[in-house]
Amino acid sequence: MRQRQQKILAHVQKVGVSSLTELAQMFSVSEFTIRRDIDYLSQARLLVKVKGGAQRIETPTHFREAHLPSRMQINLAEKEKIAAKALEFIHPGDTIFLDGSSTITCFARALAGCCRDITVVTNSILVTLELSEANEIRVIGLGGIFDNETFSYVGFDVDLSPESFHVDKAFFSCTGFVPEQGTFENAAFNRNTKRLMAMWAEKVFLLIDSSKFGKRALAGVLDTDQIDTVITDKIQSPQIINSLKNHLVKLISTDK
Repeated sequence: MRQRQQKILAHVQKVGVSSLTELAQMFSVSEFTIRRDIDYLSQARLLVKVKGGAQRIETPTHFREAHLPSRMQINLAEKEKIAAKALEFIHPGDTIFLDGSSTITCFARALAGCCRDITVVTNSILVTLELSEANEIRVIGLGGIFDNETFSYVGFDVDLSPESFHVDKAFFSCTGFVPEQGTFENAAFNRNTKRLMAMWAEKVFLLIDSSKFGKRALAGVLDTDQIDTVITDKIQSPQIINSLKNHLVKLISTDK
């Protein structure tokens, strides 16, 4: 953010709501300039754009400050490109699962802006919030115990049979991905939900930026053989490409 945008954000968070006229006078710029600043800050989910001004986001401080700016802003440009590519696989009438990762939350934001007549199953509060104003997207939340590390509900009923829940496509991300082994997570409590949804999905998509390749974390989650398609920002080494081919995984890159 520019220094002026940082000051606008600080002011709006302090007073609650501020008008274009007030902000323009405060910073000695035109209302058009302030409007552009507010557009930027609202797109970054740091404040709410309202008629004639801006309003602070009424969410818990730790949620706004610790999770959105930190998790969502890492490799944001790459995540947005990956999300845009993943949209090509969404069709009207689809039922899809979205996990609680920052990359998939970015994908949910893209879905909200353009997709209609789909059903989204998720255990993520972040995903639900991104889709909350998309009136033509039906959202079904999975219950469980709230995990404040991922803002997701975990401990989904493992006794349900595959016939009781079906999705056309499941979209996941992860902390790390080793093609010879699979995906890894630090949030181990999320593992069972992801495994079940991968089992019950017709197609499984892994959306990861290239920094995730070759990394391991606390818990293994999905085997590579469970993944149908990997969407990433750029093609990796020949060894990774060959390993994915051996596992019959389709690799799609946004740099082509």
